[in-house]
Order: sequence, then structure tokens, then C-alpha cells
Amino acid sequence: MDKEEIKEWIIQEFKNGKIRDTWFPMLSVSGVRDYSETVHSTGLNYITEIGRQLDGYTAVSEYPVYPINGNFGHSITREVRPDSIWYDKEDLKPVLVSEFERFENSKAKNDKLREKIENLLIAYHQLGGNLPIILFVYWSYSGIVPKDIEKYISIFDEGFRLPNGIYINGINSFESDYLVFQAVAKGNKEKLTINQWIQVK
Repeated sequence: MDKEEIKEWIIQEFKNGKIRDTWFPMLSVSGVRDYSETVHSTGLNYITEIGRQLDGYTAVSEYPVYPINGNFGHSITREVRPDSIWYDKEDLKPVLVSEFERFENSKAKNDKLREKIENLLIAYHQLGGNLPIILFVYWSYSGIVPKDIEKYISIFDEGFRLPNGIYINGINSFESDYLVFQAVAKGNKEKLTINQWIQVK
């Protein structure tokens, strides 16, 4: 599959929820309790399963990135562990990195959101800077309107500067694309379902 076909696979799954209904009924039907990292864990494993169901690919959850580009890796001061990485089964080249993160209109959560996007960009470069797709999904309760989300998403294009002064470039748009979705949770803390996955970018 090429990049566009993989993107369409993701878009269609989030829309029709076939894998979600089959493997993660707690997201689509029965609901999941919003306790500790339960929603995060369920969501990231769902994204990983989407990669595993894609013919010719495999996926792993919470996998630490070992820098392919050694020179770039030596300038990074934090280890990154994307929520999901997808690989081509034949050559084991990475084709996608993903994060699934909670969104709330608070400074602490906004800082976390920014960190996750930065980590995706770091992972992208450490994996060679040419993998086809970055997938970022932020989830929120129904009725929460994300503020300034475009400011954070723009990091993928514009890059950012590390605390040590090192500048991390944005993605190479000739080689790579990014997808951004908002997953909307409905219900209450005892029973949340997430069946609405809205494409933002």
C-alpha cells in the first residue's frame, strides 16, 4: 500500500468503526471507565490494532524509538515512546507514528498536548525523517471546544526548539503527511463511549 491508501484506511476505520466494534466494544458499545489511564490505554491499543489489521503491516504500542539517524539522536535530551508505531512487514521500515492524548482546556493539559506533538516530531526524525505518516489523535468530552489547537498542530509544519537550543525541523511535506483527529467521548466518567472521530487535518 502507498501513503494515500494507508491514510484512507485510517480515515475509513475511524468513520465506520469496524475494527473498533469488533475488538474494542468498550469504546463503541459498553463504555470504558475514565479512571487513571484507562481511556488512553484503550485508545492507543485501538490505533495499534488498526495497523495490525492492515495487510502487509504490523504495529506495536508504546515502543521506545532508537535513533536511525545517530547524529540527530545525540542532540535529543529526552527519550520518546510513541503510543503506536506501524511497520512494513517485509523490510520492517516504519510507516507511521501515533499519539493518543487527552485534551482539556487547561494549561497543564495544553503543555502535555504540546509535548506529545513535539515527541511525535522527534520520533519522526529519529526514525529517518521520511516515514509516510504521523497520526495525532486528541480525545475530549463532548461539548469541550479545543482552544488554540491549530497553534499546536502547526508544530508539525514549523518545528520547534528544544530547551537546549537545538531546533527540530517540521516534517518534509514532499515525503510525509500528518493526520489529526479529535475523538469525542460521550457519557460520564463511569461509562464513556468514543464513536465520533473527527478529522481535523
